Amino acid sequence: MDKKQVSWHQTSLRWLFLAMTCVFQVGCCLCSDFPSVLASQMKLQFSIQQSDINQLFTFYSLPNVIFPFFGGIIIDKIGIRTSLVSFTAFLVFGQALCYYGSLILNYNYLKIGMMFMGMGGEICMSVAQSSIVSKWFVGQEMALAFGLKLTFTRLGSVLGVNLLRYTYVQFNESFQSCMMICCLIILIVWGVSFIQIEMDKLSDFRDGKIKKDEGQSNVSLSDVKQFKLDFYLVSLTCVLSYSAFIVLQQNCLQMFKIRYQLQDKEATFFYSLPYYISAIITPIFGGFVDKIGQRPLIILVSGVLLLISTSLYCVELNCINDTCHNLTLLAQTISGLSFAIFAPVIWPCIPLCIKDNAQGTGFGVVTSIQNIGLSLLPLIVGQIIQDETQYSYVQMMQFIRIVTILGTLCNITLYMHDKKSGNKLSAKSIKQKSN
Repeated sequence: MDKKQVSWHQTSLRWLFLAMTCVFQVGCCLCSDFPSVLASQMKLQFSIQQSDINQLFTFYSLPNVIFPFFGGIIIDKIGIRTSLVSFTAFLVFGQALCYYGSLILNYNYLKIGMMFMGMGGEICMSVAQSSIVSKWFVGQEMALAFGLKLTFTRLGSVLGVNLLRYTYVQFNESFQSCMMICCLIILIVWGVSFIQIEMDKLSDFRDGKIKKDEGQSNVSLSDVKQFKLDFYLVSLTCVLSYSAFIVLQQNCLQMFKIRYQLQDKEATFFYSLPYYISAIITPIFGGFVDKIGQRPLIILVSGVLLLISTSLYCVELNCINDTCHNLTLLAQTISGLSFAIFAPVIWPCIPLCIKDNAQGTGFGVVTSIQNIGLSLLPLIVGQIIQDETQYSYVQMMQFIRIVTILGTLCNITLYMHDKKSGNKLSAKSIKQKSN
């Protein structure tokens, strides 16, 4: 009777918990990514341009320049479980505003709705879920877990581009029906978060942690001063490399149609291709990284691949025969490989850089810094492609390539710093078991 029970964190139940996290990520991303997958439909519905679509992404990201930082501190103060359910409520309210805006054809409601979704979504997906996954997988398959989490986040975009467009056609080109589907999905996501917190509460009770939630106290703004250079280099990599990839994906559907003259079916496939590649490679590669470490080197290789991909898009060519088709296929494949190896390594670096009791704060700071890029880049890109010509998309890619070059320089610095600092980020997650 006195024998200590095996923690659920050490059993196969951790994979069930991760599966729920993946469902949560898919639902959140599907709903928040509707402006990129329904851009053409929204232009018809609201008589707007691509620059207006990019404004929605700015409204989504702008509050998160500051909000996740304080949200991270809140998570460390009141606990992950309470925060997860509370912040998911912002997602529900924001999606409801988007639905209402579609009913009365008022684009401003979509902007406000995206802002609320950003306030809830980034904290839930990037901060709360990252903190809780770190808790369940620490010292185990953390790179695999984070890789799957991030992969399923982006697979929400793939599901969205198929489900929402199918809904649009089936319901007589009704944008309102798409928003109603998003509302139903976000309610399911909220339900999943309640199941997760109950499961985590039971796990803590079995492990003898009966304090209020996770009981993480003594976290203050002064903790940020204790974060080292490696933490800020990881943050900078997120804001440059990750933002460059995401902003490219947000605008590539329209670029494929206008610049490369691809049909809608082809453009949709190429948009989804990096996520398909990531879904196949990330789980395998994540487990590999847990065993070998070498995260800074992998981040550097990922940055170089993304630089090659964006450079291919900067090549000016005439779309003769299958030239544009082949170039797009090659560029998106390389971009997918870059994302697939980036996803399992970047977020697991954060717990390695900071103290255990400041996990939420650390993830919050990184998310805040990342959202500086995700707020500014869509605005800049929206101005560049305002007239939506082939040449404007060439200029857009030249700008994104500059961002990618800066990201690669940051990756080189991170690699060199880790080498000089005892290879902390290069350590293996899964320790060899001794006899």
